[in-house]
Amino acid sequence: MEEKNIIPITFEQIQNDLIQNEQELIDQPTLSHDSIIQRILATKDKLKNRKSSSIKFADPILYQNENPVFFPHTINVIQGQAGVHKSRLAETICSALIKLPQCVNPLLGFYIPELTEKYSILYVDTERNLNEQLPFALQSIQIKAGYKREDHPTEFDYISLLEFDRKERFTVLNKYLSHYRTIYKDRPTFIILDVSTDCIEDFNKSDKSMELIDHMNLAINEHNVVFLCLIHENPGSEKARGHFGTELINKSSTVMRVDFERDGNGPTDIIQVKYLKCRSTARHEPFYIKYSEEEKGLVLVDSESIDAIKTNRQQTAKISDIIEYITVNFNSDTEITKTDLMESLCKYIGGSTRTIESRLAEIIKKEIQFVLSSDSKPYQLEKSTKKKLIYYSVKHLK
Repeated sequence: MEEKNIIPITFEQIQNDLIQNEQELIDQPTLSHDSIIQRILATKDKLKNRKSSSIKFADPILYQNENPVFFPHTINVIQGQAGVHKSRLAETICSALIKLPQCVNPLLGFYIPELTEKYSILYVDTERNLNEQLPFALQSIQIKAGYKREDHPTEFDYISLLEFDRKERFTVLNKYLSHYRTIYKDRPTFIILDVSTDCIEDFNKSDKSMELIDHMNLAINEHNVVFLCLIHENPGSEKARGHFGTELINKSSTVMRVDFERDGNGPTDIIQVKYLKCRSTARHEPFYIKYSEEEKGLVLVDSESIDAIKTNRQQTAKISDIIEYITVNFNSDTEITKTDLMESLCKYIGGSTRTIESRLAEIIKKEIQFVLSSDSKPYQLEKSTKKKLIYYSVKHLK
C-alpha cells in the first residue's frame, strides 16, 4: 500500500482551530438545534483530520538542569509558606528567561534550550513597597541576567497593584494585560503574579476565584503567554490558600512547592524545591537551594549538606513533632492509610518508617491527648483495619 505524506500538525494549530470554533459560537448565541448539530459535526471532522496526522506537541521553554519545567500556553504555580523565598525563586526564573548570551551566572541551573523562542517578562507585584523592596527585586532580576542596573530592557516589563484596592485589582490587571498586548502584539510573554491571591477581591469565594482563573485560561489559549502564579499556603499546611488555591492547582501544568528542610532541631536554612505536579512529564526529583548573603540571592546546595540533614533527621522523629503534624493536618473526619501517613511524616519530620511507626504506637498506647488546629476539642489518635488496610484517624474525647 502506498504511504500517504503525513504533514505534522502543531499543538498551536489545533488550539487556533478550536478557538475559532468557540468564537463562532459566541458570535451566534441563539443557535438552532440544527445549527448546533452542524457545528458539532464540523468540529468532529476537523478532529478526525487532526487525529490522522502527526501531531507535534510544544517543546519546553525552560529547563532546570536536565528537567523540562515550563511549557508554552500553560498556567504554573510556586506555593509555600510565607518567608520561604518564593519570590526569589521566581526572580531567578525571570533572570534565566531574559539572560544575555554573555552572562555566566548559573541561576540555579535554569536555562532556555537552544533555538527556543525568547520570552519577555511581565512581573506583577502586589506586596512589596515601591521605594526599596520592589525596585531592588527588579534590579536584581536584570543584573543576574547580565544587564546593568541602569539598563531598561524592552523584554522586561513590570507593574505594581499595591496602590489599588483589592476589589479593583482584577479589573486593573485585566486592563493592563490588554494594554500590554496592544503595545507588544504577539510577543511571547511570561507573566508572574506575585502573589496571585492578592489579584482578586476574595480568594475564598468561588466566583471571584474563577474570574481570574478563567481569564488566565482564556489568555493562554488566545495568546502566546505563560503564567507563573505565586501563592501562600494555609498556615501549618501544604494546601494552597483558599478556594482560589484549590482551583488554581487543578488548572496548573507545573506546581513547585518551596519549604525549609528540617533536621532533628527543626527548620534549617536549606530549602527544598519539590515538584507536586508535572502534567507534561514524569514528576521530577526535588532540588535544594539556600539564600546566600554573599550572592544576595539563591544558590544550589551540595549533596553533602543534604545528606547531613537527612542523617540527623533519621536519628530523631520526636513524638512532639508527630503530634504537631497531626494537629495541623488532621480534622475530625480525617482517615488516612498507614502508607500515606508514613510517607507524609517521613517528608515532614524525617526518620525511618520503623521509628515513626513505633512513635505512633506510643502515642496511641499512652493515650496522649491533643487539640486540632481546626477544633478546640481534645482528641486522641486511633488505629483501625479495613479491608486489609491499616488506617489512622482521631477520636473526640467527650
